[in-house]
Amino acid sequence: MIFNKNKNNLGFICTSIDNMAGGLERQILRTCESFINRGFNVILFTFDNENAIPFYKLPKNILWIKCGNGLKPHSKAPFNLRIKQILYLRKKISENSISQLITFHHGLFPRTFLASIFLPIRLIVSERNSLTFYNYIKLPKFNLGFLSLFLCDKITVQIHSYKSQYPFILKRKIIVINNFIKKPFEQYVEPKLKSNIVSMVGRLCTQKNYEVILDQLSKRDDIGFQISIAGEGDLSGFLKNKYKKLIKNSKLELKGNIKNIDSFLSNSAIYCMTSKWEGYPNSLAEALRMSLPIIISKRFKEFPEFVEHEVNGFIVDEDQYIDHIEYLFNNPKLLSIMSKESYKKYRILSKSKPSIDWYNLIMNK
Repeated sequence: MIFNKNKNNLGFICTSIDNMAGGLERQILRTCESFINRGFNVILFTFDNENAIPFYKLPKNILWIKCGNGLKPHSKAPFNLRIKQILYLRKKISENSISQLITFHHGLFPRTFLASIFLPIRLIVSERNSLTFYNYIKLPKFNLGFLSLFLCDKITVQIHSYKSQYPFILKRKIIVINNFIKKPFEQYVEPKLKSNIVSMVGRLCTQKNYEVILDQLSKRDDIGFQISIAGEGDLSGFLKNKYKKLIKNSKLELKGNIKNIDSFLSNSAIYCMTSKWEGYPNSLAEALRMSLPIIISKRFKEFPEFVEHEVNGFIVDEDQYIDHIEYLFNNPKLLSIMSKESYKKYRILSKSKPSIDWYNLIMNK
């Protein structure tokens, strides 16, 4: 299927949505849906292959074009096969008369640029991470993907503080657009604060840094709470094996991918985030919506819109996660107060208008 060339066709590019249950996938689909609702034709390009199946339901009337061309997403490939993949992407971009092309994450942008070079297309990079993630990976910051940002027309970041991480010459291109989040509840609804469950959400991968808290939990025999983690990922088997004693003793529950995240979070009393880096922490926002007190690393002390120390949670050193969880469970009155403060935080967060911000960017307002 090829869209009507007389309409304003927007293209979105991400690496893969095949059985992917992360925040990026939720956000790209919500962004696509917001433009569909405004009457745009939306084409989603991914480097999946034809047998790919999305974890989340695709918006109605979206066109999903799979440009994997036989190559596995998130994997290296020989140069000649990668060029063939890029040429296939270019063909599909041209066939659908894309007017503006939004790439989710700068690491993917070189492929987008090569696929659209000399075509009359406005190129936007929607950055999905804080640039602090370069502190935790082997790739140097000034790599091909990052340098390619100088070739795009606009860049979006998710949080105001992230803008300061970019070189001055790029800052003029940057627009801050918060993530799409659900509407807040009309009134405060208390989660199960007596459940003694600490929830965590995210892919089972190095970024989420689960081992730091689970190692602390393993050293304690007197713990009276359970950590419950929703998510799947490369470290699933490793974590199940390393912490099998915790699982056996009901101190740890690995739930896998969860479609009803609200239900999962509302059955817990505290939310903990141990990540090494984040973009817009979707699961943290969802925890605030469910009125959960938060325990978070000092790496995220510049997230006052989400967490304030001793207001709606604790911002702690990594070796203090368990101590602060216990402290909260031993102080139910404080737990209740922080729960209500998290609800207030979410109501403020929900006042952002990403749909309008995206529309204004596309329309050059």
